[in-house]
Amino acid sequence: MAVTFATTTPIAPARGAIFTPTLLRAGMLAIIAAALVAGFAVTGTQATHLAILHDGPALTRLMRFMAGLKAVMVMAASAAVLWRLGAAISLPRLVAYAVTCASMAAGPGLIWGMAHIGLGALLLHGGLFATLLLVWFDPAVSARLAGIIAART
Repeated sequence: MAVTFATTTPIAPARGAIFTPTLLRAGMLAIIAAALVAGFAVTGTQATHLAILHDGPALTRLMRFMAGLKAVMVMAASAAVLWRLGAAISLPRLVAYAVTCASMAAGPGLIWGMAHIGLGALLLHGGLFATLLLVWFDPAVSARLAGIIAART
């Protein structure tokens, strides 16, 4: 039994679609930025100062470095999602991408505040894992990648 893969051109957005890829990407960037800011804002300055006093400056520097590193991971996964939004997408899949991106974007902000490190790590890693699964099993991603490979060969 032979398995064949479609090598068609990338999936284009439907004509007359309400949301263009540019608008979808701008909306997703706004959701990611809002979640990141919310992650920073959730921890008040009082709770942050108490956590820093309790944990000490060395652990605070380490955790903030880790929050920065995790923010880079969020940017990489978000870039894959933004690339994915260049093709037509169903509303449930769009909502799933928005929820997972918002979840993983809130994580570094919570970790930076030092008062909710566990919750920040849970949101970040859960959102990152869910985003990777969504991208991995998304048929539009495989179609767009097949189109890129076909264009190069």
